[in-house]
Amino acid sequence: MTIVAGQTEPAVTNVRCAHGPWGDLALHTIGWRAFQDLCSQVCEVVLGRPVEIFREAQDGGQDAVFLIPSPSNEQFIGTVQCKHTSDAGKALKVGDLSTEIGNVEELVKAGQADTYVFMTNMSMDAPVAAAMRAKLRELGVRKPHILGRQYIVRVIRSSTRLRALVPQVYGLGDLTSIVDERLSEQSRALLDGWIPKLRTYVPTRAHRDAVNAISEHGVVLLLGNPASGKSAIGAIVSTIASENPDNTVLALTSPRDFEAGWNPNDPGRFFWIDDAFGSNVLRDDYVQDWTSAFSKLRAAIKHGNRFLLTSRKHIYEAARRRLGQRNLAQFADGSAVVDVGDLTFEEKAQILYNHINFGEQSQSWRSSVKPHLEAVAAVDDFLPGIAERLGDPNFTKGLAPRESSLVRFMEEPTEHLVDTVSALDEQLQAALYLVYVHQAGFDPNDHDAGAAEAVAELTGFSLARIQDCFAELKGSFLKRSGARWTFAHPTISDALTEILRQKPHMMAALIRGAPIDTILGSFTCEGSPLIRDALVIPSTLDDALVARLSRTPDETHRNWMLFHFLSYRASDAVFVKVIRQFPDLLPRFCWQTDPVINDPRFQAYARAHQFGLLPDGLRREAARSLESIALSDLDTSFFADEAMLALIPPISLIGLGLALRTILLPALEEKIGEIAADADLDEEPDSHFKKLLGALECVEEMGVGLDDDAVSLIDDARDQVKRAIEMLEERKRERDEETDDDTDWTHIVTQKMAEPSSTDAAAVKRSIFDDVDK
Repeated sequence: MTIVAGQTEPAVTNVRCAHGPWGDLALHTIGWRAFQDLCSQVCEVVLGRPVEIFREAQDGGQDAVFLIPSPSNEQFIGTVQCKHTSDAGKALKVGDLSTEIGNVEELVKAGQADTYVFMTNMSMDAPVAAAMRAKLRELGVRKPHILGRQYIVRVIRSSTRLRALVPQVYGLGDLTSIVDERLSEQSRALLDGWIPKLRTYVPTRAHRDAVNAISEHGVVLLLGNPASGKSAIGAIVSTIASENPDNTVLALTSPRDFEAGWNPNDPGRFFWIDDAFGSNVLRDDYVQDWTSAFSKLRAAIKHGNRFLLTSRKHIYEAARRRLGQRNLAQFADGSAVVDVGDLTFEEKAQILYNHINFGEQSQSWRSSVKPHLEAVAAVDDFLPGIAERLGDPNFTKGLAPRESSLVRFMEEPTEHLVDTVSALDEQLQAALYLVYVHQAGFDPNDHDAGAAEAVAELTGFSLARIQDCFAELKGSFLKRSGARWTFAHPTISDALTEILRQKPHMMAALIRGAPIDTILGSFTCEGSPLIRDALVIPSTLDDALVARLSRTPDETHRNWMLFHFLSYRASDAVFVKVIRQFPDLLPRFCWQTDPVINDPRFQAYARAHQFGLLPDGLRREAARSLESIALSDLDTSFFADEAMLALIPPISLIGLGLALRTILLPALEEKIGEIAADADLDEEPDSHFKKLLGALECVEEMGVGLDDDAVSLIDDARDQVKRAIEMLEERKRERDEETDDDTDWTHIVTQKMAEPSSTDAAAVKRSIFDDVDK
């Protein structure tokens, strides 16, 4: 299969063809500013040393400067001059040097043009280059170089490192010449949807921080607001990783996918897990899954696997609180966490330029908005995903080409998107609803028949007619990965949530027909604690919701989600109705959550007990389970939750206190030794003893059987824990010093470009948007 940039579908061919180093790249499309940065990176890779860029306002004829060491240890200064054209067919002429003659003479006098490099994206003939070199020698340049488009393309094609530094070149030509057969089928599907966007990509500081974090820690978590560019960085870094022929890139959607996809015998896997804790709303089942998956992830990193996760800021913050000590150490201390939203003005301007330049807007529209684009780029809450929409006429219908309107488009993206979706034809909206109710995406061959029928009934269109609309929405509102249709961006789901909140008749149909995972994971009840971006079910639909919850399949995973919904998202009225009408739901089985205070099944039992709805048999079972967890696992977290603690009768609670005194305290020394011996050195040493120290605090607070001997045992245990932590810290240091990770990830290590200050940016005479309408 050959993947060709710009095609609607990948072209399939059995003919193998060679791609030589002179294969062309569309350098005329990237704009003058991006071309300067590209030339600088080419010089850095070829020369093996930093190159300093001087912007046009103050360059004195120098677009870039570098130092060249000589055998005598003297240093000569070289100058690079870049010339960019938007005309793909333009050829270099000797006269193109005439405007630079004065600058060259000044540079020679100042000793700054011992070597002078003239770089251009124009095509170049050998006689022209020879004549220009001769002219430069006449002016006093000792080593003149004239480098045209062919040279630049050849260097890019031959250097993996250069393509990592300037990844937008992936979108300028035939991707098969770069990654060809080495991608897995899943990566092919992933990159197929991203190929048209790669050429618009701007490597920001977050991009550099991400690849550095992966090189150092083997994992990175990208955090940002919706449309901040997390997925774009994930796609680019995954593409770069796929260049290594020993790597297999896997794009996953959940921690459960990772556990199924990790092969300990395959050290070359690169996992990209987008929206790792939920796309629009925190998925509590994902948080639970990560508590066990993180241990496997640490082991996978040791085997040479690498990971890139993304998440919305507020979703990860909620997940972080729930994960607590079970979080990945590199995420907990922030060493492998990158905020993608902190962009410089120049980064924002280049991102906006690329999306307008490579978008589908007409030349007249681009000309009309060009004077206002710098104001858009200066918006404090600038979002790359919204900049992309400015390049798509599907999202700008009715948008006046005035500065105030364009700035408001960037500052208030949700409102504009809601208006845009609402203005679509009803049949197109129906297609979006069909994808919305299928949370993981709509597969024509494997979907929820009830949900599809509900959407068809709701909108009045047949399922076949609705599916016919997918092709029209592809690229703007929808994307296709394999056979599955999903939203082009999660913010489209946010907009549909806002629309549905205003349409109760649609809500009723969705509750009847939406897959149960969508209801349990993305909805919440009116009157329950507000969950950001969740669709709120009005109290008028309580009976319909109760009936739908009662039909939740009796499966371990869905039982966990059901208990979680009943514990945290159901209003009092809905909870009471569910338990009274369907008491057989409570005895269902689901996995145990650690720590037990976060276990939704026990939380549901505690809530039912408060309403007097918990059968005595279930209460006795819950009490025995909590007592066993406290004694065997040292998990006494439920002591901090009065409702859960009330599941244990008072007399049994006193007995638990005595058992902790008589069973736990005498065995502390042995228990501490076992914990230290089994400790995972990738975790913080003190985290292994949190439960034990918490159990000691419970014993002290209860005061049952707390005599002098017990106090002495507790004090001795704390001293022993302190020594064990010090020993683990020493073992961890020794292990880290001996670790020799021979996995080569240097091909994605990038360099930090010098970033101009805001005053420098303001001083530039030539606007970056100068040629956006060419």
